[in-house]
Amino acid sequence: MLANTRVHISKGNGPNLVLFWEDDSPFSNFNPANFQVRDHEKLIEFRFSEQYFMYQKSIFANDPLSAEKVLKADEPLKMKKIGRALKMSREDLDRWSTVSRDVMYRACLEKFFQSEPHRISLFRTHGMNLVEASPFDKVWGIGLSKDDQRAENPETWMGTNWLGQVLDRVREELWERNEFRFAQQKFTTFTQTLNICNCHANYPQ
Repeated sequence: MLANTRVHISKGNGPNLVLFWEDDSPFSNFNPANFQVRDHEKLIEFRFSEQYFMYQKSIFANDPLSAEKVLKADEPLKMKKIGRALKMSREDLDRWSTVSRDVMYRACLEKFFQSEPHRISLFRTHGMNLVEASPFDKVWGIGLSKDDQRAENPETWMGTNWLGQVLDRVREELWERNEFRFAQQKFTTFTQTLNICNCHANYPQ
């Protein structure tokens, strides 16, 4: 079983939800996943999607020194702290907010495209909505923990779930790619089994 990830199967017309947050969930930006991204003429190695995100935020803030610090950091929390410490004006932050979801999309797309174990976990959520059940984040998450009953109903969320939306978008793009079509029947069957169950379920590996 995947720890700290919970599936909620709707008993009505609501969406089926995959609630996650902690680092050991494959959907977390703090979960290790090696991938490469070409930046101009240079191929850069990343170990976390959080690292890519904060690296790009540093570049956006015109702070190459911080960008290098992000690449050299060995833990995602350190990477996040570097990104949060960037000197950005209110105008800069407003502009960043308009592009940050696209940056996160690229981070997650490369992560799940290049890491097969993560991609398999993502495909198993086909037909469901991914939800970052972070009680501390009302932008990328829903501002509620996965054990909070309000997390089971999008109408009672306290946040916008940007990360979940990005992951849903990444999953659907990869799902439609020809090289991954062999997996569709297998994971569609898994989703149908959950729908028939119509209950709470733990998320399998």
